[in-house]
Amino acid sequence: MGTYHQMGHHSENLLGLPEFASYRGAILSPVNYRKDKVIGQIQERRAHQAFETVFDPQLYYPKTQRGVLRDWTYFPADVDKADLMSPAWWDRIVDRIATTCEEIRPMAVCSPAVVPHVFGNEYFSLLVDVADKLCTRLERSGIRPIQTALIGFDELTTPDRSLEISSILSVGPCNRIYLVFSGTTDPRQELVEVEAIKGAMRLIAALSNAEIDVIVGFCSSDVVLWKAAGASSCATGKFFNLRRFTRSRFEEPPKGGGQLPYWFEESLLAFLRASDLDRIKDRDLLSAASLRNPFGQHILEQFGSEPGSPWLATSWRQFLYWFWDFESRFDSGAVDAGTLLSNTENEWRTLGDANVLMEEVWNDGAWLRPWRRALAEFATF
Repeated sequence: MGTYHQMGHHSENLLGLPEFASYRGAILSPVNYRKDKVIGQIQERRAHQAFETVFDPQLYYPKTQRGVLRDWTYFPADVDKADLMSPAWWDRIVDRIATTCEEIRPMAVCSPAVVPHVFGNEYFSLLVDVADKLCTRLERSGIRPIQTALIGFDELTTPDRSLEISSILSVGPCNRIYLVFSGTTDPRQELVEVEAIKGAMRLIAALSNAEIDVIVGFCSSDVVLWKAAGASSCATGKFFNLRRFTRSRFEEPPKGGGQLPYWFEESLLAFLRASDLDRIKDRDLLSAASLRNPFGQHILEQFGSEPGSPWLATSWRQFLYWFWDFESRFDSGAVDAGTLLSNTENEWRTLGDANVLMEEVWNDGAWLRPWRRALAEFATF
């Protein structure tokens, strides 16, 4: 159990912060870092034996150009014409990835996976076969293999589909699964499709019941749902595209725009802009978790002494600290998901009755009712 840091651009400076010393590990990124940088990250954390470095090959969208992924020697030169369902093609890829891992020496490696045109049973069987090949190839290396399970979020709306997928994945050779949900929801917005959420929770529960440790990647505030379903660990990152798996992470970013600072507030399970934070603070709605968050304390002090000064970097840290703190409290039994969601919906209702509106139009707590429904209903198969 524990939290994983989903590495992104310029994330290595966060690994050594004392406030994040209790993170269980990091999912390393060949999209953002070349081989020498990843080796340095691994070596730097090697002295911390409880900290697990996990290499994710990130071949999800191999035909995109984002980052430095194509600089890695395992990257397939024939990807534009290859049959991505060919076992022989995957034999070569797995061998190259294993060779790379033997050179950089992470503690664990996720099996490679691509986003398919169709999330059919043949595809999930291929994922198991690829993980099997990786296990065999790394058998004497001391590097722990983790099976990647990449699943279309909409695929899980079909009744019993999650159980069908689980039955395929659970016969694999690995006792750990890195679960990635692929969807179309904007990274800054919350999941609201009740049936898909229920299906995702059922899949996590089924894998957990099969005694498989489930690491859910690319998580945001939906960590509440995945932990309630039985996930062993969850992973998140400082950027929004590391908190939701989308194609945009692997494509060239659009021109213009930029990162905006947000405060994450547990009492509302929401990301707040600076003006929103003032509204919530004035109504004494800041949670105990927020008030003891060291980066939250820094932001509040900064707002008082230096209003208008940049706080983007601190906002990332405030969220990352909350994420670990929440998962730790959940694992210890200090937090109950049902109670938290109920209390949060009540807070939003109170704000609505008082005509207190957040800066962004979609930030209204409307996701709480779908989340509560999913939590109440996912266990009824």
